[in-house]
Amino acid sequence: MESPELIKSLLSVFFPEEITLHFEIKDIKTTKEYIIVRFEELPELVPETMQENKEIVLDGFCNPLELQSFPLKGKPVYLKLHRRRWKYKGEQQHYSNTYQFNPEGVKATKEFAAFLKGAFGQSPDQYNSDR
Repeated sequence: MESPELIKSLLSVFFPEEITLHFEIKDIKTTKEYIIVRFEELPELVPETMQENKEIVLDGFCNPLELQSFPLKGKPVYLKLHRRRWKYKGEQQHYSNTYQFNPEGVKATKEFAAFLKGAFGQSPDQYNSDR
């Protein structure tokens, strides 16, 4: 396996595949208390609603979504997801992709929330407050 393929395979072990398919890691911040992994949406993922014959330009990022994921090295892991914004050149209307990475009202990945619910009968907030 080539190095990029190995890295992609390794990422899919640690993070939800639906995130690693649409985002790339840009930064990892590790402290004594937690790990934050910053992801940015791939720039080629133009929203399907923008498939007109107009020039499309990147226009920054939406507010980031922060989700808790499975711990690594005994530390809580937070995924900070930065979705891109696009617009048609010369216009003000912004467009972005929408994803369902977390259950509604829960600030954790679907997998981590389901694990906590099944193993402890708790939401991520309840689990974190017990620590």
